[in-house]
Amino acid sequence: MLTVDSNELNRTSRLLDINRQRLEEIKSQIGRIENLQLEHDDTRTALNSISKGQTGHIPLGAGVMVKIPESNTVIIDFGSGIFGEVSIDVAESMVSDRLTDLGELKNQFQKDSDTVNNRISSILQDIEKISSRQVEEGHTLQETPEPSSKTTSKTKRRRKRGSELTLDD
Repeated sequence: MLTVDSNELNRTSRLLDINRQRLEEIKSQIGRIENLQLEHDDTRTALNSISKGQTGHIPLGAGVMVKIPESNTVIIDFGSGIFGEVSIDVAESMVSDRLTDLGELKNQFQKDSDTVNNRISSILQDIEKISSRQVEEGHTLQETPEPSSKTTSKTKRRRKRGSELTLDD
């Protein structure tokens, strides 16, 4: 009976590890989505300022900026690397729509995270039950009389892998 619980405990532990890895992946995805949301929100704010006629500079990186040209259009990525020129208002609307989509995607990942967290809690409870059952059975096994020498086989006298003791030890 003890080996069945050990196998069950090992299987449950592997399941716990898999779910913890999944939770880390979900948290990583949520972090990426949050970064994209910040980027899209900054872009939407900049497009809104440009559409109101405000001037400024666009940072290129390494401390270099380009003055915002007085233009009524911008180039936007429609997806799959396809770019097109649209008005600032259309670009602002598209960025807002993408921001909404990212929010919905983030909410879905957060729901998945909650589900995996609940699953992990359930698995931890299962592990505690299995462990307590092993301890109880271990005490019961120690209290039972040893089998007669006729029924004892060499395999029962051998130690199992690790430091587990057999009934004969």
